[in-house]
Amino acid sequence: MRASSFRNREKGQSLMELAISVTLLLLILAGIVDLGRAFFTLMAMQDAAEEGVVYGVAFPRECTNIVNRVRYNLSSAVQPENTTVAVYIKNSSDEPLSCTSISSTEVVAGREMLIEVTQPFQITMPILGAITGQTIPLKATANGVLLRPQP
Repeated sequence: MRASSFRNREKGQSLMELAISVTLLLLILAGIVDLGRAFFTLMAMQDAAEEGVVYGVAFPRECTNIVNRVRYNLSSAVQPENTTVAVYIKNSSDEPLSCTSISSTEVVAGREMLIEVTQPFQITMPILGAITGQTIPLKATANGVLLRPQP
């Protein structure tokens, strides 16, 4: 009888080890999926910012169209309603000013344009969310040089 009770305890121990290890593996897998989603979102934001720069360096005073171009490129991959898009053009003293507030005389060929896209990313994994907070701020930037002066 002693041998059979020993085997029963071993079976219980093995089942407990399996339950703990499967739980840990599933938590790790969920974390990898969550971080993969965050990386995908960041790359989509980066691509959209670069697309905005491509348009913006050719048409630097069309601020609304630049922002719309960025948002259009985000529409399939990211939640655009949570996204903030900022367009800056550096002035003669190398300060970045908002596209809407910079004077027309400062918008000349050779100046740098900066586009920042920010979004709070919602973490779905409970343990990772408890460590980092429920959201992670993602920020993508792109810059380019104005190609032509304003007409």
